[in-house]
Amino acid sequence: MAFSESTKLSVQRAAHFHCCLCRSLGVEIHHVVPQSEGGGDEADNAAPLCPSCHETYGANPIKRKFIREARDLWYEICANRYAGDASWIEEIRTRLESVATKEDLNKLVITNTVRSAVGSEPNTPVPWDALKYSFEREDFVHPLILRELIGWISDSGSTIVAVDIGRANRSNRFYGEYSVGQPKDGARIVQWNGDDQVLEHLKREGQWFRYSLIAISSSGIHMVDCRDSGGGTGVFGTVGLFTFERDSCLRPGDDGSLHVENRILLKIIGVINLGDRYDGAIVYRNGTLVVGPDTGPFKRGAEAVKVIAVR
Repeated sequence: MAFSESTKLSVQRAAHFHCCLCRSLGVEIHHVVPQSEGGGDEADNAAPLCPSCHETYGANPIKRKFIREARDLWYEICANRYAGDASWIEEIRTRLESVATKEDLNKLVITNTVRSAVGSEPNTPVPWDALKYSFEREDFVHPLILRELIGWISDSGSTIVAVDIGRANRSNRFYGEYSVGQPKDGARIVQWNGDDQVLEHLKREGQWFRYSLIAISSSGIHMVDCRDSGGGTGVFGTVGLFTFERDSCLRPGDDGSLHVENRILLKIIGVINLGDRYDGAIVYRNGTLVVGPDTGPFKRGAEAVKVIAVR
């Protein structure tokens, strides 16, 4: 027999629909002990694994204890983090199931279809493994670049929309050491602190900017959770939508002649404002980005919920 639908849903909810190993969305319910070896169909023998982790670890009997321990730890994290209000999980699940049938939300689909200035075909997203700089592995995109692209909260939108990431990262303009913290729900936290800033015009006691990758859409849109503190009590959250695109430009040579040089642009294609000190779950599943209820100090609750199709 296979797991019942009620057992599958119970496991998915306990894991907040995330893989207990890598924290990615879209899980399969794995038999820790295979049925062929007498493993049962009860929840204690079930583990939420993404297809990749299922293939990598699922068939390895040596990893069974590891999978159980990782599952139980992830259950505990999920239960403690949202112990005060777990109803948002059901609300998100309902919204995910219904979003594709609502015409008004279909009009909000965001996808990477920016066209090249010299052609009619959409630019091809740069493959993940071809990028020198990344939001999720070394070398990381410098946090100050994201801060610049997101722009000021007092402006109505982004005023700078793209940078040459190859030249901008670690440039004189975007300078300053940053730290890389432990994974948060599977994503590394990259943080710049203004106290360490050498450039005086950027230095302010207590200011910082950090980001962590949420997910990457099939068209190459990187959804990044960003938090910006100017040194006061406010911590302003945004979800930045970014793409990496190939481009070419003219560069002067040492002899003054011009030549064409390839480059990769980091572009911002949208910002979703979370508000001051937002605290809640932000998940991406089946082409839909969901900002969950706010459980932070302002208790915005369901008013903070946003559902946006990002393909």
